[in-house]
Amino acid sequence: MNRKISIGIALSIAAIACAVTFVITMTVSLNNYNEKVADVQQRGEMYTKLQEIDSYVRNYSLYSVNDADMKYGVYSGYLDCISDSAARYYTTDEYYYKTRLESGNVVGLGFVFEKEESGYIKITQVYEGSPAGEAGILAGDIIISVEGVSVLESGYDTAKEQLRYGDEGTKLRFTVRRDGEETEYNLARASFGIPTLDAVLLDNGILYFTFLSVNDATGTRMQELLSAYSESNISGYVFDLRGVSSSVYSSAAAVLTPFMEAGTIASAVYKNNSTRIVAETAGGDFTGLPISIIIDEKTGGSAELIAEALRDRASGVTVGENTMGYGTLQETRTFNDGTAIEISVAVIRPETENGEYNETGITPEFFVEYDGDRESDPTQYVSSGDPQLKKAIEVILPKTATAAENTVQTVPAETTAPEESTAVSDETTSRHGEPQPNIQGEPQPNIQGDVSRPTEEQIAREQHHAPENDR
Repeated sequence: MNRKISIGIALSIAAIACAVTFVITMTVSLNNYNEKVADVQQRGEMYTKLQEIDSYVRNYSLYSVNDADMKYGVYSGYLDCISDSAARYYTTDEYYYKTRLESGNVVGLGFVFEKEESGYIKITQVYEGSPAGEAGILAGDIIISVEGVSVLESGYDTAKEQLRYGDEGTKLRFTVRRDGEETEYNLARASFGIPTLDAVLLDNGILYFTFLSVNDATGTRMQELLSAYSESNISGYVFDLRGVSSSVYSSAAAVLTPFMEAGTIASAVYKNNSTRIVAETAGGDFTGLPISIIIDEKTGGSAELIAEALRDRASGVTVGENTMGYGTLQETRTFNDGTAIEISVAVIRPETENGEYNETGITPEFFVEYDGDRESDPTQYVSSGDPQLKKAIEVILPKTATAAENTVQTVPAETTAPEESTAVSDETTSRHGEPQPNIQGEPQPNIQGDVSRPTEEQIAREQHHAPENDR
């Protein structure tokens, strides 16, 4: 039996529904308002207190305030409080250093360094073809003084600035201690390319790739190497990604393209759940051969993505130790004075079976601990003391015989890797309207991101077409 509801009852129900909706909306809005007001009040109190501290110190302190250091400390301290390990404030020189480092070309002395426990400076890497490399400076050397002043007296930060920054052609005098003997150098800063990738063909037909960094030049370098070895009887590949951390995802895609079919490798997932493709391969001609990937606790960012994609999309086998778990994308905001800040704005989501590696890292299929240096001559893998390299070759060696039988290429009389280009174009070495700080020094997190968050229209377009580069 059908029952009809009177118009009066229907209107009453509608009125009640509207009232409930209004009450809920008002409650939520009021809570949001109260939270924002409280937040504004807290920030106001913080700014007021900071002004009071500044006024008191300037009026009564025996020591003067260094305004540049004070601003740097405030800006850096703020970013240190957001639980983002990649967040950073950059001075003008620091930001320029970052961009040059990611481009693959810098101007400086030619070595990477870190603070030693003693307080002195330890050189951890020397770039071939750089002023330091030509002068015979070696990794492990200790810098004890800069411009005649002991590092312990001037302080690490001051010495770091002197070593890292300077115009091309300017000289720096510093003293190095090696095996108890001290040597003074007076080197002129010069431009040079940062090595990113090299390869050597082993006697078993495995092509061994040594990654030193992932920057804008890495994809091009991979193409050069594959062209040089394309006539060789290649039976497999080893990708050595130990110690490499970067988020230059456009180069990651270029590195991966030759070894897998076309498709999306990874997307960035933003705070509002919007997505953008950051790595997409076009499909290559070097697929089907066995692959092993060596990783460790310093493998991070786009290097982790390369390992993850090779494992899940090219049947690669991972060897070594758990990776860093650095799977976020950074966005840079520059300011009129040349400074910049960088914060994480999205999580990298690989289009693979295992998914995100952020914070968790990648667990290798063959866990092999090793705290020594990477084998400098991979052709000596049989007698090498590098257990991770040995394992990486061991796990794919049984598959290489079959792969070699299926290869119709011929072996040339002699195959050597092409020299890596170190040319620096005028376009990448100048900044409009200001002098060019020339830099060298400590390793920086190789982070790269977009300068603006994509619009909904861009997101929709990029989900159906080729992605924009991440640079």
